[in-house]
Amino acid sequence: MTLLELKRGNIATVSKLNGGKSVIARMSDLGFREGKTIQLLRKAPFHGPLLVEDVNCGAKIMISRKIALSIEVHCEEAK
Repeated sequence: MTLLELKRGNIATVSKLNGGKSVIARMSDLGFREGKTIQLLRKAPFHGPLLVEDVNCGAKIMISRKIALSIEVHCEEAK
């Protein structure tokens, strides 16, 4: 499943980053790496960005839906 398919409040682990070198580098700069535990906090309406929280450190990151499609996750639990 991709990050875009994750439901609000769910906690997941990043399992794979897809895309070219520049996309993967950008995701890495934002803190998305394989094994990272994240929680989807909010999806903005009208195809807006997603607000994601790093569960371990509490950092909040807004990412575009296009980037969210490139991040594969494994859902751990529903809140």
